[in-house]
Amino acid sequence: MTFDERVEVGTKLLLRAALLVGGVYFLYLLRDVALLVLFAVLTAAALTPAVTKLREWGLSRTAAVIITYLLLFLAGVTILMIFVPVFFSEIKEFLGNWPKYSDRLGSLLSGLEAYMQNVGIAFDKQTFFANIEGSVASWFGGFFSTTVNVFQGIIHAIGFFFLALYLSLEEKGIEKFFLMLTPDQYHKHALSIASRMQGKVSQWLFGQAILMLIAFTIYYIGLSIIGVPYALAIAFFGGLMEILPYIGPVLAAIPAVLVGLLYSPGLGLIALAFYFVAHQVEAHIVAPQVMKRSADLNPVALIIAILVGIELGGPLGVILAVPLTMMLSVFVEDIFIRKNA
Repeated sequence: MTFDERVEVGTKLLLRAALLVGGVYFLYLLRDVALLVLFAVLTAAALTPAVTKLREWGLSRTAAVIITYLLLFLAGVTILMIFVPVFFSEIKEFLGNWPKYSDRLGSLLSGLEAYMQNVGIAFDKQTFFANIEGSVASWFGGFFSTTVNVFQGIIHAIGFFFLALYLSLEEKGIEKFFLMLTPDQYHKHALSIASRMQGKVSQWLFGQAILMLIAFTIYYIGLSIIGVPYALAIAFFGGLMEILPYIGPVLAAIPAVLVGLLYSPGLGLIALAFYFVAHQVEAHIVAPQVMKRSADLNPVALIIAILVGIELGGPLGVILAVPLTMMLSVFVEDIFIRKNA
């Protein structure tokens, strides 16, 4: 290779690297839109098995998609009508009882402060208590401030719905979406990757939805039996946390244990024991059966993906972290397969 040829190759590599960095930065600036598009793609992928099943029964694609989305919409409305009023009622009751709980928390922290001082560890009860109250206030303030921007949320919801609907109505809509992002010479290979990603993600999403429902049921029944207040809200939170592998069950236990401790120390310990048993049952019995057809990803990779997701995209980034990691794993597997071929 001559000097001019080496310069030309180096220039092309630098140009491609610059375009790649520029593209990544552009996506970062538009990360809200990019995450919304990805969420729509994942939704269409998750509903593909249902659409395919309805088509096997003789329905047209349009009818199958409309029925699938209609059932999903009705299920969502039913959940909102049944659980959301009770959920917010329990949250309101908790906030109303917070002064009483804060006194109990102060007593617990006084005991902890005395113990810490005896073992020579510096601990300031007032600072710790102020940090807790500040965190609670900022969380609820942030929650209600985000719900105020209704117009932007409606625009995002409409855009997400129609994008997901279009991808489902269009024959091989997800595959065509990937073809738009790849050069012509790589279309065949892109179709193969898109098909594998769609199958892997749809299996995972379906299994995850079942697992979240089972976890919510276990938490609600168990918390109701042992007498932890606000069982529905805590169980609902625990079901949502199931979307996060490994980290989710730990986060799910925190509200139940804290509320139990505020009610009585014994109830807090019972709640901790209940979540330990429930997690063991879920991890060794329920999850292996529900998620047996899903990809087995490296726990370290999943935890890193969750941390990156919450840093870049907030709550939506956390939700998309695991399926995006699964999609990326298809690329990695493909690279190793082609390398060893």
